[in-house]
Amino acid sequence: MASPARSILPRLEPTASPRQPAVLTNDVLEEIFLRVATHGDLARASAACVSFRRLIADPNFLRRFRSRHPPLLLGFLGGVGHEAFQPVEAPHPNAPVARALCRAGVFSFDYLPDCGEPGWSLSDVCDGRLLLEAEGSPVHGNGANRFAWPDLAVCDPLSRQYLLLPRMPEDLLAFLQIKGRDINDFDDLLVPSGDWEETSFRVLRMVQSRTTSVVLVFSSTSSCWSVGASTSWDVSFHIPPRQPVLGRPQFAHGCCYCKLKYLNKLLKLDMNTMEFSTIDLPPDNESHSMAIVEAAEGNLGMFSVISDIEVTSVQYYIFVQNLSGRANEWHIKKTIPLPDRCFYEFIGSAQGYVFLVRMRTGPFCNLSQSHFEYVCFSLESKTANIQRVSGMGPSFSYLYFGFPSSLSPRRIQGYEALQG
Repeated sequence: MASPARSILPRLEPTASPRQPAVLTNDVLEEIFLRVATHGDLARASAACVSFRRLIADPNFLRRFRSRHPPLLLGFLGGVGHEAFQPVEAPHPNAPVARALCRAGVFSFDYLPDCGEPGWSLSDVCDGRLLLEAEGSPVHGNGANRFAWPDLAVCDPLSRQYLLLPRMPEDLLAFLQIKGRDINDFDDLLVPSGDWEETSFRVLRMVQSRTTSVVLVFSSTSSCWSVGASTSWDVSFHIPPRQPVLGRPQFAHGCCYCKLKYLNKLLKLDMNTMEFSTIDLPPDNESHSMAIVEAAEGNLGMFSVISDIEVTSVQYYIFVQNLSGRANEWHIKKTIPLPDRCFYEFIGSAQGYVFLVRMRTGPFCNLSQSHFEYVCFSLESKTANIQRVSGMGPSFSYLYFGFPSSLSPRRIQGYEALQG
């Protein structure tokens, strides 16, 4: 009897069922998206599906993302219209996004109401918002208090949304007790919120006379103006009419600082208490260009340009607050040489950097010439590293960090369009 035939096929052992991939919950996805390297990559990720877009557009996620990824320096603003934006230049890492933003033409402001000639002008830039003044505004007030207070608008250039601010009430102008003919200057500026997702904002109007400064505050929450604070100082010499007494306002640690141009002092306004005080500057800083920054442990930092015939450098000071009964005083920490022997001026500070503009006409400075070459440099506060950012025109003095606050699905679409 023949034996049964053997199978030539190998014996298959039973195998386990394939392992199912782990479920990517929203918590896991959020941790992944927080590690995305750039804002542009995050915008592209949001375009993958509706669930990704919904998670990325959530305000809580965006707050966490911005805490890890500061907003990008994209360029400089100096006016309105298609020529208002000067993008950062290669080899700066943000140059591609900056060029895309420039091509998008979001700074034309043709959507704003017509305000007459010469039109809208830039007053301040902060947290992605722009504060614009209507230079053709009519004169407000009565009698000696008549003054050309400009109408104001706050806008978001990417979403093209804007808010026209109400004019200051007549009774508030009367309360100021500063006659129009006595006003030397005024500044309109946005108050940093410290949170790019904050939808509310405040506008300061700092009015200067020869011996007095009055601050008025507009709040988008209340939609009205109020008197914030006032102070006075003694000036024993003549100040020409319509000449500013205070330098450009700068913010640090929740306070506003202005240099008193004719005194070696800083004027400090605490934005929480709305109280003024003064700080003595280091000796011989009356005429130096300076930038105020946030130093460690809640202290105040200051960069001051030192210029003479032989050398141009920057000195960095720390203002040590009153500790253990010691008097407040400035301590010089370092002296930083600048790239060329030329004239430099600070134009602002943000995100741990200060920005200087170099002005020159040739190999050496010649301030008698009318034509200058303008180049902007960034100076990192912690490392003192200096990097060329962009060539620029003389009017481009406002730093633009993008993208605007309160990123929503509409603004994510703006990211995608600019990255596209």
